[in-house]
Amino acid sequence: MSITEFKIPDWLDGVNADTIMQSMLANVPADIDKTEGGFVWDFLKPSSLEKAEMVQFYLVQTLKLLHPMWADGDWLDVHAYENGLERKAATKSYGILKITGKKGTVIDKGFVFCVPSDGNVPAIPFESLNRYVIGDDEEIEIEVQAVNGGTGSNVDEDTITIMQTPIKGIEKITNVHPTTGGTETENDDDLRRRIDYYLAGNTNSFVGNNADYKRWAEEVAGVGFAYTIPEYHGPNSVKVVVVDANGYPANEIICQNVYTHIFGTDRKDINRLAPVGVIDFTVVAPEEVTVDISFKLKLETEYERDTVIANIRKSLMSYYASVAMDTSNYERELKFYKIAAIITDTLGVNDIDDVLVNGADDNIKFGREEYPVTGDLEVTMYE
Repeated sequence: MSITEFKIPDWLDGVNADTIMQSMLANVPADIDKTEGGFVWDFLKPSSLEKAEMVQFYLVQTLKLLHPMWADGDWLDVHAYENGLERKAATKSYGILKITGKKGTVIDKGFVFCVPSDGNVPAIPFESLNRYVIGDDEEIEIEVQAVNGGTGSNVDEDTITIMQTPIKGIEKITNVHPTTGGTETENDDDLRRRIDYYLAGNTNSFVGNNADYKRWAEEVAGVGFAYTIPEYHGPNSVKVVVVDANGYPANEIICQNVYTHIFGTDRKDINRLAPVGVIDFTVVAPEEVTVDISFKLKLETEYERDTVIANIRKSLMSYYASVAMDTSNYERELKFYKIAAIITDTLGVNDIDDVLVNGADDNIKFGREEYPVTGDLEVTMYE
């Protein structure tokens, strides 16, 4: 939003318990004792303190809550609701399990597999999304989704290895790839940006332009950002490319939810947002372009390595998104110097050296249906 800092109105500036007390004493008749410690002074002082609290805190808070740029929590949800929006809920990660077992073994829908507990870290449960039966080859791949939402439900490969309740006939369980798509409940800043984006476009026709598809897609839980490829398959066709809120290509469930939200279940669906003229519509995740970065790192004192590296990853994700949003070009480019600058400017970094991106000091190009993802961060510490 264009205004980010709340400023107290002039008519409230300087109003405090002392000025309120002086104003009240000024209204007391001149022939009455108003000295500190006297009856009138003692009688008015508590009132001035109460009024000061009302003016300096409650009235200021009320003024802030009236506007989405300064509202927070439930009050920001009210502003979202008034504009037909709502805070996006946390989403659950999704993945594929590879299971080895005896032919004919049944895995019911909702059956729970787990990442084993480790010390004080509890097990992370995943449930089967369908009913499956192991076939002749005694091996099957099944879809699972985390029981609980949040980024903690995103787990590495080969970590979902046990059953909550054992089934006779299953011999081995693993997820060959990491699970993805687990996101936290939308925070105030992100919701505020969506409200601002919606209000800024209120003068536009909401009939299916590129901005509409982007906004509609980003209303779906789990979506970080989206962009369109119009007429990707000729007239009346639209492709929406979706990245999740963690900065990774969206998984199948998120893409399907975006599809249903925009296109409905069919062209006659009353809840469909897309214009009826659009007959070819698809939602896809971009192809992942891995960006491996190596560098030497010198930390500022009192900063922890892991915290700084996590912040570097977060800053890089923001940069990738800003480049990907430029859909005017079929080929986008990550600038080597920009990546180095982002690392250097991260809080806690004193200096860096020997930066390489994918083993070189070149820019990284990616297409309209590709998206960069930070892979390995090979960091060597030095003093």
